[in-house]
Amino acid sequence: MKRLLTALLATAALGLTACGGSNAQSDGPVDLATVTLKVGDQAGIQQALVEASGALQGAPYTVEWAQFPAAAPVLEALRGKAVDLGVAGDAPTLTALSSTDDIKIVAASRVPQQYGLSIIVPKDSAIQSVADLKGKTVSPTTQGSVGHYLLLQALKEVGLTADDVTVSFLQPVDAAAAMSSGSIDAWSTWDPYTAVAEQEQGARVIRAAQGLAPGLTFLDANTEALEDAGKKQAMQDFIARYGQAVQWAQEHPAETAAIYTRLTQRPAAVADLMSERANRNLVPIDAALVGEIQAVADNYESFGVLRKKVEVSEAVQDLSPAAVTS
Repeated sequence: MKRLLTALLATAALGLTACGGSNAQSDGPVDLATVTLKVGDQAGIQQALVEASGALQGAPYTVEWAQFPAAAPVLEALRGKAVDLGVAGDAPTLTALSSTDDIKIVAASRVPQQYGLSIIVPKDSAIQSVADLKGKTVSPTTQGSVGHYLLLQALKEVGLTADDVTVSFLQPVDAAAAMSSGSIDAWSTWDPYTAVAEQEQGARVIRAAQGLAPGLTFLDANTEALEDAGKKQAMQDFIARYGQAVQWAQEHPAETAAIYTRLTQRPAAVADLMSERANRNLVPIDAALVGEIQAVADNYESFGVLRKKVEVSEAVQDLSPAAVTS
């Protein structure tokens, strides 16, 4: 597991060159052949699905991928203009939006099985429920992550707060090692980290995300890239193709599981679990969804995580196919 996570962290620096090829001032037709779209991903998962599905075949622009171990560094890369578009969950996106105006939500997908988002403990732990975490040390992975949000929501559900536990923010590779060594008692995280811990170490889930987190993942864009006519057109096309890729994944479960086997270099049981929990669909960013995201933002603000109130409606620029054609 440590080898896997170390490898994922090592890929984080790939592809982080400055964005080039501006068409920001162009009022006429854009030659997309001159456009390079830089896309930030987590652990190679979305890149593998898009490439396996063939969704980018015939794309008139170039896509360069950059890989990161978690959402926080993806969002930092977006904010720093090292990538144009990035994949991140709802909670980390809202955390970033509370401290910058340089990021917009441009597409959304829902993951019914929450991509393995869970609070887990070692298989031989005496901890049986979230209530048992009182006085224990827990890593919610990185600050502002979906793991952080799940932990705070789960503690609230049983009448506890973050003050009732010792919170230890750790990058995934460090959190995995800490749980193996007993340095932390529980870990709130997501796939591939949850699947590896469950299948290879026998980790137990004491609280999954159902009912506590909405299971939303966003494609977020840098605002400067959105002002570039060429990059914006490329993003619109990419999002449509990404929708085709996630549909392909649902229709080809065996091929999708094989992707995860290759990515994790772990037994099929890990890949099968990840594949099952990763199926998603693009969803329109309509008023109902904006309200749902706003509720998450308001919860996060009440927990004291956000630096300022986030008005979700002001942070959305929907580039999904339905929005573009409506």
